[in-house]
Amino acid sequence: MSDIRQPLYGEAAVQVRDQLAEDTRQHADQAPATGREHTEHQGDDLGLSLTEVIAALPAAADRAMKKALPERYTPGLAAQFAQTMAGILREQQQERPLTAAQRGTAWMAKWGCPSFCTVEHGTPGALECHSTAPVETTLKASEVDCSGYSANGESLPWMTAQVIVNNDKAQAYGRQTKVWLGYGVHLADLPPAEARRALDALRAFTVRLAAVVDLADQVAAEDFAGDPEIARLDTEATDRRITRNIEGHA
Repeated sequence: MSDIRQPLYGEAAVQVRDQLAEDTRQHADQAPATGREHTEHQGDDLGLSLTEVIAALPAAADRAMKKALPERYTPGLAAQFAQTMAGILREQQQERPLTAAQRGTAWMAKWGCPSFCTVEHGTPGALECHSTAPVETTLKASEVDCSGYSANGESLPWMTAQVIVNNDKAQAYGRQTKVWLGYGVHLADLPPAEARRALDALRAFTVRLAAVVDLADQVAAEDFAGDPEIARLDTEATDRRITRNIEGHA
């Protein structure tokens, strides 16, 4: 079976995706809207459960490919495309926590959750506020921290960000929205306006960082490995010098 990815690159892939989204919505809307407030995830942009989206994929992919890629369409390729997309959706959804909206209105009422909250209230160690799922770098803090300080949290991402809402006893204390910006073992608790300033500063910094890295690539072209034997002799000479200094002060 041919690789489904190869004929679907570029503009054609965009056409298939857009047509697929439209057809999937129409297909799923014809079915009873059951099970949308259970513990399965909804389609990201379709407002549908994962089960509904996957059930609609085969027919929708067939229609989409006929329309967007008529010269390449075959029933087998359309079925393979749908199967590939279903696998990707399942993998992505397994990695994402449930939102309060996906848990249902009873959950939201019990815990006072905004629809986006992913906190598992009532479990040991759960946050007492409400929070989105954090976005984070795949790079770990310990991978870029040569000081060793990040070893205290070596599994922590280099950077994270999430929205936090405090609304406990709101009539008395009000409601506050913050952005938690994490960098290794450190955490900034920022109002949205301050988080926007941090974002603007980060965007400007990445431009300058790119220039630094580009220059480093050029300079590194002249790097070379040393001679291990010379390095060994130098180390031994240094050790002897240190020993003499210690003995001289004894």
